[in-house]
Amino acid sequence: MPIPEKLGGFKVLKDVTRIVAGFPREADDLPLRVFRALADRKINLPYATCVSCDHFWGLTIMVEAGNATGTAAAIEAVLAKGPALHHGGAILSIFPHRKNPEITRALFEAFGREGVSPDALASSPSAISVVLDEGILNRASSALFGPFTFSAYRTPADWKLAQKGKEQLYKEVVASYQEKRPKVYGLEYQDAQALLQVKLDRGRIASLGPPFGRWARSGLSLTFLATSPCRESNREQISFCLPLTDDALCQQTLREVLPLADLRSIGPAAAFSMNGPHFGDRYGIVSELLMAFKAGHVDFLGLSCTIASITGVVPSAQLTTAIEAIQARFDIPSVMERT
Repeated sequence: MPIPEKLGGFKVLKDVTRIVAGFPREADDLPLRVFRALADRKINLPYATCVSCDHFWGLTIMVEAGNATGTAAAIEAVLAKGPALHHGGAILSIFPHRKNPEITRALFEAFGREGVSPDALASSPSAISVVLDEGILNRASSALFGPFTFSAYRTPADWKLAQKGKEQLYKEVVASYQEKRPKVYGLEYQDAQALLQVKLDRGRIASLGPPFGRWARSGLSLTFLATSPCRESNREQISFCLPLTDDALCQQTLREVLPLADLRSIGPAAAFSMNGPHFGDRYGIVSELLMAFKAGHVDFLGLSCTIASITGVVPSAQLTTAIEAIQARFDIPSVMERT
C-alpha cells in the first residue's frame, strides 16, 4: 500500500461544541433559515455540513463553547425543536488534502488501528477535518504519525511541545466586517460526478478505508466528502463524489467490503469549491451561498464548510445556474473547470 507523501501539518481547534439536527427535506428553505439565523447572531462556524439523506437534511455544525447556548436557541427557533449538543469537542485538520482518496484511506485505517472513532468529518480541497471528543485528541494526533510524516513535526512529542502556550493561535476570530459581496479567490467545479452515499452504524466510518485505497490506486479524485446524521439515531451517513464514469466500479467495491451497507448513488452531479479571505474567520458565508441558491432556484444536494473553504454538490443539470447564482452573490475573479 503506497504511503502518502509528506504532509504540511495539522491544526487543532479545541473547546468547541458539536451541534446536530435533522429535519424534513420537503421544507427546502430550512437550511437557509437555520444558517441565516446564525449569521444574524454573528455566530462563526469553523465547521459546518448539511447533506441530503432520503428526504431528510442532516446538519452538523461546530461552534466555540461560549456560543453553544445561543446557537442552539437560534436553531430551535427555526426548527421548533432543540438540536442535540455534544460538548467537549475538538476539530483536527490535516493538510494538504488535494482531493486524494489515499490520504482518506490512511487516515481511516490509522484511526481504526488505534480505536479512534470520529464523530464527524468533512474535506475541502486543502484539508480534511475530523471532529473528535477532546478526550481522545492526543491518541488521534499520535495515530497520524503512523501513516504520515509532517514537515513541521517529526514525532507526536514535537507536536505536543509546539502547542504549549499557543492555544489561542488556533481560535477562529470573528471578522469585524461584512462585505456586501464576499470576496472569493476563485471558484472551481467538476462536472460528471456521482454522489455516493453510504449509511453505516455509528462508529463504522473507519471501515471504509480499503475502498478509498482502491480508488486512489485507480487515480480517482475525491471532490466531496462529508458525514451527516441520518433519520435513524443509531446510524450516520458518509457522502462523497467520484467520477460518474467509475460509479459502477465504486459501488461494486463498496459492496465487496460492506455487502449489507445501505448504499445509493445520485448522478449526474457536479461538485464545486471556493475559498476566500477570512472565509475561516467570519460569519454568514454559508447563508450567503444558500441565499444565492434560493434566488437562482438551485437544489443543492450537500455542502461543507471547513478550513476557509466551501465545497458543495448540485445536480449537473443545474450547474450553470448554480455558477451564475454564486457569481451574483460573491465577488469571484475566476471560474475554472477541473477535469
